[in-house]
Amino acid sequence: MSAEPRFFKVEKDGPVVIWKFKNPPRNLLTIETHMELIGLVEAFEADPELRAAILTSGVPGVFIQHFDVSSILDWAEEPKQITERLAKADDEPQEPVGIAAHGPKPIICAINGLTGGGGCELALTCDIRIMSREAVIGQPEVRAGFPPGGGGTQRLARFVGVPKALELCLSGRMIEADEAERIGLVNRACDPDELMPIAIELAKEIAANPPLGVAIVKQCIYEGSDMSLKDGLALEKKLFFEAIQSEAAMEIMRNYVAIGQNPENAPSED
Repeated sequence: MSAEPRFFKVEKDGPVVIWKFKNPPRNLLTIETHMELIGLVEAFEADPELRAAILTSGVPGVFIQHFDVSSILDWAEEPKQITERLAKADDEPQEPVGIAAHGPKPIICAINGLTGGGGCELALTCDIRIMSREAVIGQPEVRAGFPPGGGGTQRLARFVGVPKALELCLSGRMIEADEAERIGLVNRACDPDELMPIAIELAKEIAANPPLGVAIVKQCIYEGSDMSLKDGLALEKKLFFEAIQSEAAMEIMRNYVAIGQNPENAPSED
């Protein structure tokens, strides 16, 4: 991105970039803020010095409250807009693209406040989710008379299973971090003061691995999860053999084998 971001404070910590979303007072997600985030993701993917990203909020007490309801109301009051959007969707293949699927680098979501509707849906498009015990998360759209519209029903069902997704989406109930971790909606729940240290430590741990290995792991899991087991295993094997021929992988393996064969490193018989 060439222009300074309007809605995100961008910080860097070595190979890790941190995006702090700021659209006070409620941190509403809009088309404009989402497109700015996509631009940040694209710049991140193009920067060879950056290996991992963290998305969090810069507004105390709220991660993303929800998508801007005034925009949804505008669509409802202008049926022509809906017709145009549906026609465009029909003309384009519907691929499961979230912000983390734009490229091979990992994106961690550090959920540090109220996260509803579009905020939950955005979090579900990240690779890994870590959630503060001061935060709550859910899909409350049904209380306004409509379903989630940004992938909430589909991704939630794939993460937590159909029965639990039905319970959450039909009730509109918001849940706390420990329950979200228990059902698989987030990877980890933690105390508020631990959230960013945990996210940064994990991002740096991933960033220390060879980029090609990280990229292919993402590809195997995302593409393979939509295949039969047979086809997924075939994909994994194909990508495995491609990856082991990379210079980085061969150098690491050569060094490992050389160290392992050194008599000074042999286990003692005592």
